[in-house]
Amino acid sequence: MIVLLDKPCRGFLAATLLFLAPAAPAQDEPSKKEFSLPKSPVAAAYFLGRLSNKELIEAPRGEFVDVALLQRKGLERKYRVEALNGLAGLRRTDPLAELIRGIGEIDRKGEDYQPVIADLAPILFQNKPADLGAKRSDLEKLADESQLPISRQIAWAGLVTADQSPDKAWARAEPGQAKLADLVLSISLLRDPGLRAAFYPRVEPLLRQDSALDARRAAITAVADIPGHDLETFNTLAAFVKSVTERPAAVAGLQRVPRKSWPKEQAPGLLDSLVAYLQSVPVEQRTEPDAVGAFQFANDLVALLPDDLAKAAGKKLRALGVSIFTIRTIREQMLYDKTLLVVEPGKPVQITLVNEDAMPHNIAIVSPGALEEIGQASEKMPPEPDAEGRLYVPNSPKVLHASKMADPGQQLRLSFTAPDEPGDYEYVCTFPGHWRRMTGVLAVTKDLEAYLASRAAAPQPKMTEWKIADFQAEIAGAGTGRNLLNGKDSFTKLGCAQCHKIGGEGINYGPDLADVFARYKNDRAGVLRQILEPSLVISNRYVNYEFETKDGDSVLGMILKESPESVTIQSGPSDSAVQTLKISDIKERKAQTNSPMPIGLLNALTKDQIFDLLAYLEAGGAIKPHEHHP
Repeated sequence: MIVLLDKPCRGFLAATLLFLAPAAPAQDEPSKKEFSLPKSPVAAAYFLGRLSNKELIEAPRGEFVDVALLQRKGLERKYRVEALNGLAGLRRTDPLAELIRGIGEIDRKGEDYQPVIADLAPILFQNKPADLGAKRSDLEKLADESQLPISRQIAWAGLVTADQSPDKAWARAEPGQAKLADLVLSISLLRDPGLRAAFYPRVEPLLRQDSALDARRAAITAVADIPGHDLETFNTLAAFVKSVTERPAAVAGLQRVPRKSWPKEQAPGLLDSLVAYLQSVPVEQRTEPDAVGAFQFANDLVALLPDDLAKAAGKKLRALGVSIFTIRTIREQMLYDKTLLVVEPGKPVQITLVNEDAMPHNIAIVSPGALEEIGQASEKMPPEPDAEGRLYVPNSPKVLHASKMADPGQQLRLSFTAPDEPGDYEYVCTFPGHWRRMTGVLAVTKDLEAYLASRAAAPQPKMTEWKIADFQAEIAGAGTGRNLLNGKDSFTKLGCAQCHKIGGEGINYGPDLADVFARYKNDRAGVLRQILEPSLVISNRYVNYEFETKDGDSVLGMILKESPESVTIQSGPSDSAVQTLKISDIKERKAQTNSPMPIGLLNALTKDQIFDLLAYLEAGGAIKPHEHHP
């Protein structure tokens, strides 16, 4: 119950006392927390500010509580959407008007509230262009008067989205350099790739404009967000790095260019420039943002070099004494792009995880030998965040460090001190079903060079990008005399049993494989091609859908059942990954054209191993006693 008191000071004291010492509940009634709020918005805000997030969420709704929910740090977006709807009802406006007004009010609270404003941006961009256009004057005021760059950039992106063109906004911003910089930096917020692409003819000339430094710096930052010009953008930004002009912005932009577009011939010159810069930075300043960005980019460039040059470059970077790594997820393959990180005991480590996949991933560092225990424990966890906001991270002392989940397109950092005890620790994605494939080794050793030399001397597994044409000559006769036990072993090690059932073993997340050859009319090549190209045919039952909810969240999963009121989906191969969404909470659903099964699954196998796996599938998982040995 909220009671509005007439005199703010006396009322505020009474409110505080009531909250701290609630009246005793009646004998036959359950206890209810009651508190009063003063009429003064300032006093009410102070009072509500003393509540924890949980207490605020449980507070009876009203204007002051709705404002507090909208502005509070660390709340789920659904509570902000609820607050906007509540304020619109109380003030007889609409949620979009309250959202724009709310961003303006939060903006005046200062830089500490930038994460809240960033969390409100997706809600704004869910609105239709026509609805945003109806709020043009409010958006223009937000763009002109906001103190924080993020607020101004959201407003500019709202105007461009309303117009479905950059023309009007560009004409309005061009006279003022600061306004133009804000507009250019808003490009990354635009959801429509076509709108981002329309900016290129305007942004590219700014890169050569020495007179408008703010606008040029903004263009260096934003040009990588414009699709269709990756190679040209890389070469332009590389020139800035080599000339020491706007290096931090150029390095940040280069890291956002898709890696497949990085020209190998640029790597040696860029590395030399970055190493020279990092050597000039005092050791105590090498963990500051500009140096960290240069370290990350330099480490990524090493992968483009021939082996001998890569070893020499890696040695130079390690000699600089900072352990900074960037790990990217490989799209549709459920793999990290790096599987070995080498660090010294007790030294600071920073890992940036860049998720370029279509599903969420995280990274957790676990004790040696604990991978399977932690992976299986994560399978049983419900999709509920822990006290640090992390999903699917088991509460175990064997989890040494772990990040939150990075959604598609996001990146996050995990900073920690390496263990004091040398050994091969493992890092893993703990999202259900991912732990068997998404792994790597964090090697803690006192002698980095000796460790790397020993690894280089060891035979490396051969990886082959298999195509169905590679098997055409032999596949017809590949069903006899095979080692089914080896086939079963590959089936397990590849993680197939995490999603499929065969021979009475495995999990019914993907299709049951006991009769896969019958479904394919005993076409051995057809079965193999489906494994090599998992998105070739996806039956309706196993199509993944992306659900965008009205509170701005996104959920990916297969539909298990649906009714007029709700839809139940499964986002992973464990029962804990099942959740039910209300139809009324869903804004949009979109069928995915890619299978959740990763590509490149067989790349580490030989031809014989692949034929053994096919034979195991053809036998429906049944292994006779005499087939247990070659």
